[in-house]
Amino acid sequence: MTRKTRDIQLRFQYAVLGDGRTEQYYLKHLKAIKAYRYSIKPSLFDSITMSQAEEIIDDLLKGGCDKIVFLTDFDTIVNQRQIHTFEKLKRKYAKNTAVIICETMPSIEFWFLLHYQYTTKAFQNAKEVEDALKKHIPEYSKNQNDFLKNEKWVQALCSDGKFDNAIKNAEQSLAQMTFDDTGSHYPYTKVHVCIQEFEKMK
Repeated sequence: MTRKTRDIQLRFQYAVLGDGRTEQYYLKHLKAIKAYRYSIKPSLFDSITMSQAEEIIDDLLKGGCDKIVFLTDFDTIVNQRQIHTFEKLKRKYAKNTAVIICETMPSIEFWFLLHYQYTTKAFQNAKEVEDALKKHIPEYSKNQNDFLKNEKWVQALCSDGKFDNAIKNAEQSLAQMTFDDTGSHYPYTKVHVCIQEFEKMK
């Protein structure tokens, strides 16, 4: 790599927002394991609302951030009665190539589950998909900081080809949703979209 190319890469600012602790710990560990180049927002490892996410995104854009990814659970959006706000947020940034919004239905645990299996089961909520994930990771708990902050669970997701398998499964799930008449609880994720972006910046 030439010095000029390296200097351009160092100037490129990449930020990723996670709307909860699970997303933020996952992003932290993934960055270390995969040597991805991004900063994680917010830095307090706490949940954020749609309006807070919009404020952070706008501040990052004003500050000259080149690319911003927002990871969010659709189950959280529903529980917070923020569907209209979320759709408005997507419309606002639809033509802004610097902003990538990656939601998962019902929650990021579905993305984790796709590392182990392909499924289009209509999970009614995040608890159901978390129970399915525990068949593969019995100790998994999104409510236990001691579990989340230990990167071993993310190392397991990235081992033995499971990471690439999850990307393929996510693409298949999303493609099926696009072409088939699926119900309101059809599971899908766009996390693979941001993963592909992370890979470009390595």
